[in-house]
Amino acid sequence: MLFLYFLVFILIGIFLHLLRGYDLFTISLIYALLSIILYFINIYAVAYVIVFFAMAEGITLILNKKHEKRNYLNIIGNCSAAVIFVIIGFIFDKLNILDYSLFILASIVSINAAFSDTFSSEIGKLSNITPRLITNFKKVKKGEDGGITFLGITGAMIASFISVVYFYIVGYTFTFLIVLFIGGILGSIVDSYIGATIERKGIFNNNQTNFLATFITGTLSILIYVLIV
Repeated sequence: MLFLYFLVFILIGIFLHLLRGYDLFTISLIYALLSIILYFINIYAVAYVIVFFAMAEGITLILNKKHEKRNYLNIIGNCSAAVIFVIIGFIFDKLNILDYSLFILASIVSINAAFSDTFSSEIGKLSNITPRLITNFKKVKKGEDGGITFLGITGAMIASFISVVYFYIVGYTFTFLIVLFIGGILGSIVDSYIGATIERKGIFNNNQTNFLATFITGTLSILIYVLIV
């Protein structure tokens, strides 16, 4: 079975290199990410990350052909929070502080937040309505940090729904699915708010904003889950 996983990872690397010209370091980082998720969560989560990445790349290529290919900094910005959650969860579980399943939830929700934000950004650019800044609802140019549209929020909802359908098929609980759906939409909103307040001032770049947004969303998902349960 491990040989099969290894073979799949190799094929993914070849595909990424041929399709988008990804360098070896970026591909190796993707390998490491998938390996960590496989070790700490399960193969279903690995498949989800692959699907998330493929769909994010696909929608970007279709709707924004001038967009540069993602590099290792984008991978770190979008996915490092997920890795941090599972590692912290593993440590906390060994110390009998918190249940490990909460951190698996946070890890998957953080990836869904990145997934939903990508959909929100790319689909939102198709809107004929001028974006509004999330903090004061003043009109801003398309693509500006912190700008939101109804179509963009709808994009985040679509991405979250795709995630919910996937994890419903593989047998996750109803409560998990609710938090996952909320987390995707919330992640897009948090990302926009950070973009409007911190990134617009030049304090953060896009990758740092993505990391903070996914980490905050993952943390909030634990609180939401505890409140629901």
